[in-house]
Amino acid sequence: MKVYISGRISGRPLEEARREFRAAEVKIRRFGLRPVSPMQNGLAPAADWAEHMGRDITLLLRCEAIYMLPQWQKSEGATLEYLIARQRRMRIFLAETFEAHARFDNTQKRRV
Repeated sequence: MKVYISGRISGRPLEEARREFRAAEVKIRRFGLRPVSPMQNGLAPAADWAEHMGRDITLLLRCEAIYMLPQWQKSEGATLEYLIARQRRMRIFLAETFEAHARFDNTQKRRV
């Protein structure tokens, strides 16, 4: 399953955001899922917000789930991504509860 990572990027140091998104990628991979990060959308960091959002939403639409980083509500872009995921009835993981849900899912798969 491809999981799009959503969180606040604008208005904070870029390296700080990169570290947070990379840590999420590691966590998602640990459960056998495929992370998709907007930090790797192919655009230069200096590209404007609308251009980034267009590319990021394209990435999101290719995924089956979304992973919401802490404090995503402080980001207009992450809020928009969340609303799109809800509208499309995608699986929504919150960073704070992801590991418990992923462990439960893996347990259920083994029972089948």
